[in-house]
Amino acid sequence: MWVILALLNPVSESFRNVFSKKASLQGADPYLVSWFNNFIPVLVYTPLLLFIDLRFTEEFITVTVISGFINIVAVLLYHRAIAEGNISEVVPMLSFTPLFLLAASPLIINEFPDWHGVTGLLLIVLGSYMLNINLARSGFLSPFKSLLRAKGTRYMFIVAFIWALSSNYDKIGIQQSSPLQYIIFLNLFVFVGITIVLLFLKRLSIPAIIHTNKNVVIVGIFTAFGFFLQMTALSLTLVAYVIALKRMSGMITVIWGYYFFNERNIHEKLVGSVIMFVGVLLILLPF
Repeated sequence: MWVILALLNPVSESFRNVFSKKASLQGADPYLVSWFNNFIPVLVYTPLLLFIDLRFTEEFITVTVISGFINIVAVLLYHRAIAEGNISEVVPMLSFTPLFLLAASPLIINEFPDWHGVTGLLLIVLGSYMLNINLARSGFLSPFKSLLRAKGTRYMFIVAFIWALSSNYDKIGIQQSSPLQYIIFLNLFVFVGITIVLLFLKRLSIPAIIHTNKNVVIVGIFTAFGFFLQMTALSLTLVAYVIALKRMSGMITVIWGYYFFNERNIHEKLVGSVIMFVGVLLILLPF
């Protein structure tokens, strides 16, 4: 069951990225996109509080607050990165999250995959990286070079690191309650936090909310769907596996780019896709 959920998650994320970029190209403020990113999930999930059994522990409250603060920063940087950078340079940075998890998960929740899991994770990182480089034009280190010159890439690299931390706290929060309860309260915390930040920066107003374009709203819809998929999968297996499979959104981006946008460098991207597929098999198949 967790495999299906974890594989649907990158589909949702790939659509969220597409509509976030579309919104930015149409002039949407990335801060407002960040606000809708959590506003729609709040609308979708909060009414469900009336229909579930709630369980509060000190640990649940602690990890919700920790992950909440981390995700406030992450969401704001995430949509700012997409707005400011080329996706082909920004997206590769997220492929480092599973790599960071190999260090973070043993320290925070004492989780560590076996040898084929580690190999699979590393192959997914390498494959995701290969999806977004142009060997002929910029060389193998092009995403790292982009770190030095592009703010968008630096922002997303920070997001990759801090999401490696928050994903582990998410697992604890789910274990201390339920996937649905944790989704609801984490979203409420992040939404309130982002609202306070935007009001302080004077980037949020009623007219801006009313007149926002549909792409911004769609970002929130796919975020809501992705939250359910990710949190439920996290409750069923290792954090590193769920997040590694989430990075397969890059494979889906190859399909969108080739068939709908006629993107170049398809050979390098196909190589990356094959490497990622082998990594997924190493994680999923019994040995």
